[in-house]
Order: sequence, then C-alpha cells, then structure tokens
Amino acid sequence: MALAKRAFHSTCQLLKRSTDHLVTKDNKKFQLVSFPEPPPLLPSQVADANKLFARPVSFIQSISQVDQAPDLTNPEVAFVGRSNVGGHTKLLNFFDIGGQVTLVDMPGYGYKSKEEWGELILEYLSSRKQLKRLFLLLDPVAGLKETDQQLMSHLDKQALSYQVILTKRDRLSQEAFKESRLAIEKYLVEHAICCYPQVLVTGKRRTSKSNDNAMVAEEMSKVKWAIVNATVLGIFL
Repeated sequence: MALAKRAFHSTCQLLKRSTDHLVTKDNKKFQLVSFPEPPPLLPSQVADANKLFARPVSFIQSISQVDQAPDLTNPEVAFVGRSNVGGHTKLLNFFDIGGQVTLVDMPGYGYKSKEEWGELILEYLSSRKQLKRLFLLLDPVAGLKETDQQLMSHLDKQALSYQVILTKRDRLSQEAFKESRLAIEKYLVEHAICCYPQVLVTGKRRTSKSNDNAMVAEEMSKVKWAIVNATVLGIFL
C-alpha cells in the first residue's frame, strides 16, 4: 500500500509541478504545448524500483496465439519496438519479475507491419486485461514513422496506456538528439491520446563524459519506476 501511495503521489506531482507546458490567452482555456517536466525521483522511489528488479526473473512461456496466453493475475507491462528486417520472431514472450509483475517481450513491428505481426499482436493489445502499459521503443535517428503513428492510433482507439522510450542516443549529437526528441514530443502532444506524458531515454550520449554512467543509471531508474508506477497504479485504482 505504501508503494501504491508513492506511485499515486508521483503522478499527482507530475501534473502539479509546473504549468510551463500550458499556454493560455484568457486564463480560462489552456492548451497543452509540451509534456510537463517531471520531478526528480525520490530516493524511496529509486529504492523501490531497484528492489523490484533485484528480484529473480524467470521465463514463463512463449505464445503464437492469444488463447495460449498464461492465465496470470499479476499486472503486465509490454515492450515493443520497430523492426527494419523481416523474419523476426512472431512469438510473445512472458517473464515473471519477482512474482509481482509480468513483462512481455513483443515482436518488432514496421516491416510489412501487419503481415509480419499477423493478428497476434493486435489481438493481444485489444484483449489482454492484465496489460497496464505498453512501452514503445523509438529510434530518435529515424524519428517517427508511419508505422509508429499507426500503432499509437490503434492504442488510442483501445484506450491503452503507452509510454515512449527513446533509444540509441549515442548515434546522434546532443543537439540532433534534442531536436529529434522535441519533434517526437510535439507529435505526441498534438496527436497521441493515451500516451503517458513523460518521454524516457536510455543509453549514453555520443560524447561520453565522466558523469555519463551516473546519468545512464539515473535514467534507467526512471524506466524502472515507470514500470512500478504503471503496474501499482493499475492495482491501486
């Protein structure tokens, strides 16, 4: 219950911390122009996130049809990213995280998207009640593609929460990465309905500095906490 309260508190703080992401002409109608800057994680939140992922991880099952999915009661989070090659796995892989959360590794999308996926992914996303959030891995080098937009549109229609994680930061200069992130965030603000209003980042910067390891660890803690936050809120509410 304490963990649930901290998750709920952090979401409230995310929305209350600043109004820089809003613009208004008459102080009556407000327009969202960017995601609010999230507050730094509390030490207790970092500890809770690390504690969860320090627990044993075990493989549960791979499925090729939705009716093969394991009958689980724990909340689920799923990870998916774009694939640029054909022939990748079409299986959904389920993993248990410390007996508390189920993590689902999904096939990549984008190459002959629906033909490669078949109906498995779309049916899973549409019917899996345990699924609390989908984490969408995006390549800032390529930017948003039509297939990304199609997937987000599908998630919006299903009223399914999703959150963007930017990867491969080391392939861009800091300025180019910032520009790509802003462009992606602009699209999310204008078009995405069910996207959680915080873009996460993983990986080192192209120009490595002595403090990069601490920065990478801090951002990975944010990813871990996002998983805790999504799953605990799903139970708490």
